[in-house]
Amino acid sequence: MSKTSKREVLGLSKITYKYQVTIPKRVRDKYQLKEGDMLIFIEEDNKLTITKSTQY
Repeated sequence: MSKTSKREVLGLSKITYKYQVTIPKRVRDKYQLKEGDMLIFIEEDNKLTITKSTQY
């Protein structure tokens, strides 16, 4: 049995000249992100994944 995945675009953000990005409101709301949360950047199979850290 194969695992099916649903792919959905939740927003778009531009990198600023200081290499900062704004997390779209839809993403913040869906994943309950708030000021001070730590994010982890993971590379796997040439794809970048951003996930909320549960250790900080």
